Amino acid sequence: MDDIPRAGGGVVGVLNETVPVPGWEVVAVTGVFAAAVTMASFVFTVTGSRKMLRLANVLGTIFHEGGHAFVSVLTGGGVYRIELTDAEAGATRHWTPSPLSRILTFAAGYAMPPLAGLAAAALLHRGHAPAVLALTLAAMALVLLVTRDRFTLAVVLGVAAIAFVALRWGEGPLQNGLAYAESWLLLTSEIGGLAAIIANRVRGGYHGHGDDAAKLAEYTPIPAFAWIAGWFALIGWALWHATPLLWPAS
Repeated sequence: MDDIPRAGGGVVGVLNETVPVPGWEVVAVTGVFAAAVTMASFVFTVTGSRKMLRLANVLGTIFHEGGHAFVSVLTGGGVYRIELTDAEAGATRHWTPSPLSRILTFAAGYAMPPLAGLAAAALLHRGHAPAVLALTLAAMALVLLVTRDRFTLAVVLGVAAIAFVALRWGEGPLQNGLAYAESWLLLTSEIGGLAAIIANRVRGGYHGHGDDAAKLAEYTPIPAFAWIAGWFALIGWALWHATPLLWPAS
């Protein structure tokens, strides 16, 4: 009988559970999938052509909005609601107690997904795919606390259901496939979003925008393009460190 703790063994058991690290094929396929999703997002930004693949970026959108919410609460503020309006668009209605809290909260959106992806890669390097899924489930539960509309509710419950089913009944290969795909998607999901805010400026000028970069440029002396460049640099840094963690040792 298998004596490795399963999802029913309690929180500590799940977080400590390990599964065999997959071969390079799983890592490569999930990485290519994430790259294809990013490309679909970029194509939509440039041409307006909607591709089904871009829907997978909804995970990054949840973590983006969750990043705003988490940092707002962490710095003494609060959250009224999180609302998703599209696979790659959403809003977090929050309040912040100070200018610093406001700056950190707006900066956290584009920073959270790649940092979460890097954290997932660190866990997967040690074979903790179940922990990645369990933490995803916990994150979805927290988002549900500030969900008020049906679309967001359906999306968050859908992600939570996938994580729960894989965690409760899935074997190692399924858990690895989902967890590795999640890590890659989080690492790359904001590339399309940043491309979109650049495209908006190219098409409509550099004034009158309401995105995170515009808000941060309003609240700080740092211009929007510097914030965008900083987020791109963070994504590159996270990918640089996550890739060797995800790739199996020879």
